[in-house]
Amino acid sequence: MAFLRKEQKGDATYLRIVQSYRDPEGKIRHRTLFNLGKASDYTAVALKRIGQALYELGGGTIEELEHRILHELSRFNYGFPLVIGQLLKAYSLNTFLDGVSRSKNLGFSLKESVSLLICERLHDPVSKLSNYKNQNDYIGFPEIELHQLYRTLDHLDNQQEFIKQLIYNKGRNLFNQKLDIVFYDVTTFYFDSNKEDGFREKGFGKDGKIGKTIIVFGLLIDQNKQPVGYEVYHGKQYEGHTLSDAIIRLKKKYQIEKVICVADTGMMNQDNLEEVENAEYEFIFGERLKNIMESKQDEILDLTKYEILEIEGESGEPIKIQYYLTQYKGRKLLTTYSPKRAAKDKAEREERIEKAKKFLSQPAPLDKKAKTHYLKKAKQCNYILDIDKIKHSERFDGFMSIATNNEELPVEQLLGAYKQLYKIEHSFRSFKTFLETRPMFHWTKSRILGHLALCYISFTVLNYLQLKLKKQDTPQTENQIRKNLIKMQISLVTQNEHEYYLRSKTEEGAKQIMKALSIKEMPDLIPKNMINQYLL
Repeated sequence: MAFLRKEQKGDATYLRIVQSYRDPEGKIRHRTLFNLGKASDYTAVALKRIGQALYELGGGTIEELEHRILHELSRFNYGFPLVIGQLLKAYSLNTFLDGVSRSKNLGFSLKESVSLLICERLHDPVSKLSNYKNQNDYIGFPEIELHQLYRTLDHLDNQQEFIKQLIYNKGRNLFNQKLDIVFYDVTTFYFDSNKEDGFREKGFGKDGKIGKTIIVFGLLIDQNKQPVGYEVYHGKQYEGHTLSDAIIRLKKKYQIEKVICVADTGMMNQDNLEEVENAEYEFIFGERLKNIMESKQDEILDLTKYEILEIEGESGEPIKIQYYLTQYKGRKLLTTYSPKRAAKDKAEREERIEKAKKFLSQPAPLDKKAKTHYLKKAKQCNYILDIDKIKHSERFDGFMSIATNNEELPVEQLLGAYKQLYKIEHSFRSFKTFLETRPMFHWTKSRILGHLALCYISFTVLNYLQLKLKKQDTPQTENQIRKNLIKMQISLVTQNEHEYYLRSKTEEGAKQIMKALSIKEMPDLIPKNMINQYLL
């Protein structure tokens, strides 16, 4: 058997690899296999490396040698629960939901159930059944039953008005802002069903899902995309008639001194104008230039009357805008002209004309689309190009009109407010694409409204997080936030019969999120019985 022998000679320590053996007489002797020389000739690292190599040659492992064997028992995501918990706190929704659980004697935590559903909505939107199956992917949640998730939607429906008011009031306080401009628009959400029930109805769906039942969803947001409120209507509701109802409800719910409502041309009808004016709200609407009287059109389309306004673009570059101001039916009408817009309008019209020429050989499907493609009937079954309509359309290339009842609003602010309408389009994109609000697979009205309330809360906290990140100069897109939160993993490991939570490396994007929400970073290694103190 070989072993390492240390021999002290003076102030030096010498190392030899020695082997034991028995001589012919049976006595134990030693012989030197290798002289290593002075121990001081080697660094500690070199000696350790030699020892490890020899141990591995004997069939051992470094982990065994150092008594540091780690076994992973399970792995969880801690990013979504941690961040969602903090976001619900920001809006006091955690205490509100806990209060509902106590007052209704639910027998389960509405806060935990809503938190899980929001985690899933931001992580990977799926069905409530899948939410139930996925709950063990996250750390910190108690066991939640499937029926409790469905009951959660019923309670969100019952509390939706309180939730909307809480979000509105907290949103104003969180950013210390006064509501002066609101943006309004509607969209539709479709169902994987064609059964009508008085709420889900077949109507004009903006998703292009022919034959599906839909509902109409009207949303109000402010200049920061912060939610002001929403209303839900049956599927046959004409979108242009929802604004007056939304304004009445807005006035009834919130004590607002002055607000300018901004909406696109789809909201522009006489009923809405009268309702808004009677409610003493100011408005900025898109005006359908083709619908105003011809004498006024001739005045507005005369480019010699136009003035030039120079404004600063998003990148700081100067932009010149041609505009004309006039009065029409008691409101100020601002029209702008853009050569780029004119070229775009011309290209779109020519594309329709080319399609029209192709359709002329097969007129059967054109009965409902003839006007769209500049066609008109010449005889009972024949179509021809509507040249007068084409020429009429050419007159408006490049023009866009905005109407307002605010006589004092400068041109630049008026244009700026209307330009921000894209934010509500982004909001609907968040609802439909990122949060995947539709298609819906709930059939009762209560579950449908509860699902929309859940998506509204999810949209609110997501937008709040984006505003906080932007405020600290570290903006992130929705998908970047999702990606960064997914990376926040924690593993339950065992070592020498003890259990710990081992946190993954915190990426820079996750650090930015935690900084924005004032969340302290977890230690790398946490004893299992101490993990709760690090979870919100």
